[in-house]
Amino acid sequence: MSASVLVRRRTVDGATALRGGGSWRPSPYQCAGFLFFLMMVLAFWRVPLCCDAGQHAAVVERLKADLLRPRHPMADLPGAGSPYYSPYAVAQGVFARLTGLGGWEVLRLTGPLNLLVLLTGLGRFVRVLTPRPWAPVLALAATALLWGVERAWWSGYLNLMSMTGNLPYPSAFAIGLAFWAWALTGARARDTGGVRYLGPGGLRPLSGYAGLGLLYGLILLVHPITAVAAALGALALVAGWQRRWSAAL
Repeated sequence: MSASVLVRRRTVDGATALRGGGSWRPSPYQCAGFLFFLMMVLAFWRVPLCCDAGQHAAVVERLKADLLRPRHPMADLPGAGSPYYSPYAVAQGVFARLTGLGGWEVLRLTGPLNLLVLLTGLGRFVRVLTPRPWAPVLALAATALLWGVERAWWSGYLNLMSMTGNLPYPSAFAIGLAFWAWALTGARARDTGGVRYLGPGGLRPLSGYAGLGLLYGLILLVHPITAVAAALGALALVAGWQRRWSAAL
């Protein structure tokens, strides 16, 4: 009699997913970020806008009235050279002209968009630094709480209470873009090692670096102060992850 041979099959990684047996599970940051997004958007829509928001609403109104030659947002003077007329403000003005909405309404709709850019950028940047799933959640908590919880109605303040009024500002959008720029910069600096050549085993194609440069340029045009911090952060990431530079230090 021939002995029966038992063959043990090993399941190849990912095979259950291909057969539909796997199930998608949200990460801790996706859950926490979604809840934080809902909470902040509801609070942002409920708290009355004030202070610098009036200037930004006036910028939208000026661009809505004349997109090519807007007047100064705070005086009846020509608006040429005003730092408020950035690509960010122009996009708001175009949206206002297309929809017929006023400056205050555009700010109300811009806040959730800026928050989405901020949350996704923060999560992407932290994942470049560490693969631990709870690290982005802790980073979000630190961003919202370590600044304090009192309101500060100035650009660039993004603690828990300040977000209820500062989300539509250009600084909030620029900070979100800075997180995305750091994430892309860190990924390239970490993966390439020493500078060698273009192609397999060398640097990535120049198109990726050109796009990254455009992203930093956009941050500069939207909010120059944030661009300075973004550039310093990029230098720190590159210097820290280039093995050749680290060995020299």
